[in-house]
Amino acid sequence: MNRTMNIKGFAVIMSAILVVFFSLHILLQSDLHRKTEKENAMRIALAKLEDENKDLNNRLNLVGTDEYIVSSAMQNYSYVNRNDIRFEFSNPQALYAYTEEEILILLDELGE
Repeated sequence: MNRTMNIKGFAVIMSAILVVFFSLHILLQSDLHRKTEKENAMRIALAKLEDENKDLNNRLNLVGTDEYIVSSAMQNYSYVNRNDIRFEFSNPQALYAYTEEEILILLDELGE
């Protein structure tokens, strides 16, 4: 009778140890999975930041050049070279396309 008590006690202790072991295993596996996903997301973010860094370094290398200064002056400050011809429009709206109402009026005039 004494031996059966020891075997039952041993079985209870072993089953408790196994339950704790498997629950910890499942918990650690899910934690590992979450951290792997986070690592992948961070690698993607790092790749994007490296691309942005390359673009910014390229722009930084171009900023000091004469070509950049001239193109910036032309775009932002309406700079014109000595040999260029500058056009100034007194009515810049005339450059825009016709509105739908104006097209209908023109079609009516042409149809008459």
